[in-house]
Amino acid sequence: MKLTYKRILIFFSVALNIGFVVVALTLVWQHAKPAHQRSWREIVDVVDQLALPASESEVALDNIRVFRSEFDQLDQDLKTARGDILRLLARKGPLDREQLHGLMAVADACVKRKSERFEVHVMALRQLLGDEKGAQFFSLLEKKVKPKGGPSHQ
Repeated sequence: MKLTYKRILIFFSVALNIGFVVVALTLVWQHAKPAHQRSWREIVDVVDQLALPASESEVALDNIRVFRSEFDQLDQDLKTARGDILRLLARKGPLDREQLHGLMAVADACVKRKSERFEVHVMALRQLLGDEKGAQFFSLLEKKVKPKGGPSHQ
């Protein structure tokens, strides 16, 4: 093989490697944050759009922060309850229906607690923000969470 051809191949090989590294670094740099951090940023953006005084904005964000930590714990409890159900179903041998019924009741209670806490939270947030700003908050939040381009489930 001629020296000129070898140099051309080496040049293209180096260019390809550099291109790969640049693309990889770009993708890593632009990679989205975890969903939990993204959703918090979206909530902060919605509160900022309300143009509340700084003290009211901070109280609203504190209220949401407390709710999120409580809701995360309730979500973890529900995952644990559902895991217990799956472990019972995965056991070999006959199924103990009474034990399954008890575990299902625990999971149902977790779902009910989540719903009740959600209702208490949104009512408290709506009261905290007032009727006008509360309605605007939930309207903006709906726009953020509504799937883009997909069918509406209304």
